[in-house]
Amino acid sequence: MKKLILRWVLIGILFLLLGLVEHCTGPLWWHCNPPYLLCAVVLCAMFSGEKAASLYGLCSGLFADAMTAGVFGLHGAIYLITGYLVAFLTEKILSRNIFSCTLTALLCVGLNELFSYVIATLSSPISLSAAMQYVFLPRLVMSLPVILILYVLFVLLYREREAYPTRRRLR
Repeated sequence: MKKLILRWVLIGILFLLLGLVEHCTGPLWWHCNPPYLLCAVVLCAMFSGEKAASLYGLCSGLFADAMTAGVFGLHGAIYLITGYLVAFLTEKILSRNIFSCTLTALLCVGLNELFSYVIATLSSPISLSAAMQYVFLPRLVMSLPVILILYVLFVLLYREREAYPTRRRLR
């Protein structure tokens, strides 16, 4: 029980730090930051269950909404749905290897950027080539090292879960 509480606290601190780095620092390269929180939500969803992924997705999305201008709750809803769907798909068809985690996280980042582009073009027209060159592709490229580092962290945090089965056979 103590390890479970410690894991939840460590993951909460990790999400808080990632949110602060994502929203309180200036652009790193190519005039934008990687989506740290979304990558963390996807990887947390792949290693934890649907309830934990939904909770972390909602909390990190509301944190992202509080740090940005726009409709409050939009990031919260997107991250909640993303966390739940990725956790559900991981239980049914996906595996937790590095290749599957990386592709899933990159797909979620790409879909999030596409959704953001569609929402942004509703208010003011933006050319697709400019969005691809200055936002979409740089965020995908910058997400790759973030995903790999977070994958290692989540493997370390959840290593006991795979080693010890939840149900023991009694003789």
